[in-house]
Amino acid sequence: MYSPTKADFESRSSRSTIWVHAEAYGYGPSSLLLTLAPMLRNLASSIGPQTTTEYVGQGHTLDLNTSPPWDNVHDCDISTTQGKQALGDLYHLQQPLLIVIICDAAFVELLSGFGARRLIVIDPLMWFWPAVPLAWANASLLIAVDYIGVRARVDEAKMHNAVVVPPLVPSIGRSTSKGPRKGTLVNLGGLQTPYISVDESIAFASLILSVVEQAIKARNCPDDLPLHFLTSQGVCAGMQSDVATSTTPDKARVLLSQCKTAFLTSGLSNIYDAADCGARVVFLPATSKSQGEQPELMERDLACTFTRIDWHELNITKAKMEYSQTSNAECSSLIQSHQKALVEDRKAQERFVERVLECYEAEEDNAKELQILFSSFGRDDGTLILKAIVDAIAREPDARISVQSRLQKSPQPSI
Repeated sequence: MYSPTKADFESRSSRSTIWVHAEAYGYGPSSLLLTLAPMLRNLASSIGPQTTTEYVGQGHTLDLNTSPPWDNVHDCDISTTQGKQALGDLYHLQQPLLIVIICDAAFVELLSGFGARRLIVIDPLMWFWPAVPLAWANASLLIAVDYIGVRARVDEAKMHNAVVVPPLVPSIGRSTSKGPRKGTLVNLGGLQTPYISVDESIAFASLILSVVEQAIKARNCPDDLPLHFLTSQGVCAGMQSDVATSTTPDKARVLLSQCKTAFLTSGLSNIYDAADCGARVVFLPATSKSQGEQPELMERDLACTFTRIDWHELNITKAKMEYSQTSNAECSSLIQSHQKALVEDRKAQERFVERVLECYEAEEDNAKELQILFSSFGRDDGTLILKAIVDAIAREPDARISVQSRLQKSPQPSI
């Protein structure tokens, strides 16, 4: 837990800070933030040689947000009174020039109460919320990531502090892969949410690993190996497996570009990366409401079909889930019941292995259909997000900020 020291106070006058924070929900928010890290660090350097970028957050977001890429990391758990106080102490000590927050409404509300200015919120889930979070009105700028229905929602809510930008998709493609694809990638993302316990996530991840290993053994195909299995550090530690590991988003993208077959949870980051990198891609049963709803929306509104395994195919005594028709809490409860049934039912596990074997026979580049996302919503390498942030700084000037003009000349984000 953070506690200001005498050295902190002595160094305060000689430096300025940019804070960054990502909501602790899966790996989507953290992954987006890490992709922006080089640009945010360049922005800090442009403001001044002693301007630092510092991560402030908690939970499994700290799996990824370590130093580097940030100059400093502060563990402040705002779910506790002590953590809220620590965050307040840190804020009043550093008085950051700029705060960039991915998704976290509670964090925005808390900082707004401290009187924070230049709060930048980046929301890749604007399409998903039952209603636009009230906290977004406290932001100097809301950067909404485009997806099905996002522009209409921004317009209807009359969000005058908002811009809409294309999805952030670093170009990896096949450029990093030399020679034929080989191996299998399983990427479950962070897997941890407030609705499902770590133990349940460990049990689910262990089962996925076992199912894929059984399928690979049954196929006895050299091209299926090596097997790469990715998820959060806490889940990996609980699995006690030499195969399971945690890695950065950029390294996960490289693996995706090199492997012949990929089994992924259907978070938007995974979906966009699959569209970019290609390969034989199979989406696994949803571990959250948004993961189930995204494929439904893409099939309905974009006529995009792709290979996926859904819960009702495995637990045949349970009805097919209608993800868009349930609340977040209800959906999470249903997913919990499916996970429990799968862990306990040998027949369901055998069906799972059979479905994985079927999916191994799918078209080798079946992810190409996902590229309709790029023709529908475009793609950004971070330039448009950075331009929006620089413009927000310009609207709220500060004597300590002087951004080089080369950043101010980047392309205008779409609104």
